[in-house]
Order: sequence, then C-alpha cells, then structure tokens
Amino acid sequence: MATKIVISKVSEPYADALLELAKANNCVDAITADVNDLLTFLTSVPLLASYFENPVISMANKKELVNTVMGSKLNPYMLKFLQFLIDRRRIAFFETIGERYLELVYEFADIKVVTVKTVVPLSYRQERRIIRELKEFTSAKEIRLIREVDKSILGGLVIKIDSQVIDISLKGQLRQISSSLDTTLVF
Repeated sequence: MATKIVISKVSEPYADALLELAKANNCVDAITADVNDLLTFLTSVPLLASYFENPVISMANKKELVNTVMGSKLNPYMLKFLQFLIDRRRIAFFETIGERYLELVYEFADIKVVTVKTVVPLSYRQERRIIRELKEFTSAKEIRLIREVDKSILGGLVIKIDSQVIDISLKGQLRQISSSLDTTLVF
C-alpha cells in the first residue's frame, strides 16, 4: 500500500505536466488517444513494461525502442514526453502517470467515468437510457460507461460514480429486507 502511495505521488506532477502540455498545444484529444493506446499496448504486451522497468537496459536502448515501435504513431509531444520520462528514469511509472492523466482529462472535460454492474450485458438502448439518466443526475457533459457483468447481484444494477454507489440490485434489496427483519441471510 505504501508503495502505491509513493508511485502515485511520483506520478502526479508528470500527469499534471502532460495535461498542461496538451492544453497549451491544443492537442488534448490526440494526447488522450495516445495515452489510451499506450496503456492498452502495455497491458497487452507485459514484456514491454518489464523492459522499461529494467534498470540494466540503457536509456538509449529504451528511447530507440520507443522511436522505432511507436514514434510514427504518436503525437510529437507525446513522443517527447516519453523520451523525457526515460531521461528522468520515470518511464516505469507510465501506467500510473497515464491513468492519472486520464482522470485529470475527464475532470477537465467534465466527463464522468461510471461503472455499471449487471447480471447480463446491457443492450444498446439500455446503455443510452442509463447514460441519459446519469448525465441528468451528475450534470456531466459526457458519461463513459465501464460495463461489468456480475451474476452475484441476481438482478437489477449497481452503479458506481466516483465514491458513490447506487445499489438497485436484487441482492441489495434482499440485503435491506434482511437487515430490516433483523435476520442474517447469506446470498
């Protein structure tokens, strides 16, 4: 846990700097797309993250890899930012920097990230209705849904917005009934 806090503290100023760079150069959308792509790429190719974390591999080799593999696909400011992280020996923290950057961008653009748990996948129509209701509820310009299928909720849905949880699941209702009856039921 302490390590996560330290990594978070190290990552925060870099995420702030990347957002300021993107805003100053009117390329927030391009940088955000690059960050999303890089995070997906690092998740799908774990060896790449290990490569960047390895202190034995020289900064020159890491820069060469970034330039060769990603150079032509990235916004020039993003490429320079990655090279800067390599120079500062902070490239191993890119995942947390990228995640924090996305949080800051969503805040800046008034976008709420909402997790919705259901028993079965939502239909397109259901998603649109939930998004419409959540926009009204949160006053956000845009809602990004993270969909999770969780059969243990038995029915209904559980919505998580920031630290607020709205439980309108069958399991949650049964739990409420159980507690009002002062009995313990296990589901």
